[in-house]
Amino acid sequence: MSDFTPITTQEEFDAAIKERLKRDRESQAKKYDGWISPEEQQSRIDEYEKQIKALQDAAAESEKVLAEKDAKIAESARYRADLEKTRIALAAGLDPKYADRLRGENADEWKKDAEDLAKDFAAAHVTAPLGNPEGNHGAKPDTRTQFADWFKESFSQQ
Repeated sequence: MSDFTPITTQEEFDAAIKERLKRDRESQAKKYDGWISPEEQQSRIDEYEKQIKALQDAAAESEKVLAEKDAKIAESARYRADLEKTRIALAAGLDPKYADRLRGENADEWKKDAEDLAKDFAAAHVTAPLGNPEGNHGAKPDTRTQFADWFKESFSQQ
């Protein structure tokens, strides 16, 4: 047992355990090979969050642009429908202001409604034939005689 020598200095201790520490570090390095440090993980998370935010902003902008385009398409379709209704109303003999009153989903339904509306207006606006309220029974009224009678009545009272 005389081979044993006690360690009395730090340098002797470091030299004695140097090889053992090297083996332990190598085994731990192999165990965690391919892993990343917590700091590197946090930096990756931060970078991914930036990318997600940028993509969300781009998606929101795209949604806004799409909504504007959808509104323009709807407005264009409304203008085309109004133009078609006006054309149909004029073709049916209606005043253009009645084009907004046409009902239906397509041109065929608008045409049918315009024809019905034109028939209703034609029936409602039948004017009575002009005639003499005294009932001269088909004889043409003499406008000169009527004027002369009116003239005499108007100026004879003076």
